[in-house]
Amino acid sequence: MDFLSVGCSGIDRLVGGGLALHQVSLVYGEAATGKTILSMQCVLEAARKDYKVFYVDSEQSFSANRMEHLAGGAEVAERVVLFRPDDFEEQGRIIESIENLLTKTPALVVIDSITGLYRTRRADSEGFFARDRELNRQIARLHALASRFATWVLLTGQVHSSPAGPVWLVEPVGERTLRHWSDLIVRLNKTPRPGVRDCFLEKRNGLEVVGSHSPFKITESGIEDA
Repeated sequence: MDFLSVGCSGIDRLVGGGLALHQVSLVYGEAATGKTILSMQCVLEAARKDYKVFYVDSEQSFSANRMEHLAGGAEVAERVVLFRPDDFEEQGRIIESIENLLTKTPALVVIDSITGLYRTRRADSEGFFARDRELNRQIARLHALASRFATWVLLTGQVHSSPAGPVWLVEPVGERTLRHWSDLIVRLNKTPRPGVRDCFLEKRNGLEVVGSHSPFKITESGIEDA
């Protein structure tokens, strides 16, 4: 029970066996790199084991039809408790409420994405500080839930590009906060090969990692080794 498979053997090996219990895991990358489909596969792995599953769909990207297709029917998909916050503050209230739903039964909590509504909130300089403080509060709360309960926490993150000399770095939005609280971090990248993505390990068990990666492809059946 200590590890939850992401439904792809290569990525499971890369991260040390799957998502670790009592940890916050972050998957980030550009659009169409596989963040949501990877999250859905984790949801199916948990639901099939009769674990509780809470999915906070902040980007309105969760597809029940897609989930049913991956699961081979509606029975497993119907076990997922779905939340759809309208703004960043409501996302925070939902995260607060999840504690009341956790029991001794293992649970998976997915926030897809943790920074989607954070980015859409307009703010002046003072508002930016308040927004960052709220992001920190939400992730700290999730980290505490993972520590106290038999829970896996999976976050997806959007990215932004910033100049670094002659190249541009692709980094998660809210990078400092996300890197501080996340025990596991993987980055999903597009590749020149049609349909093939690459998963790069950046942090595992709280320690920075460089160079390890695992290519994968997105198919009708989900994510598979490439």
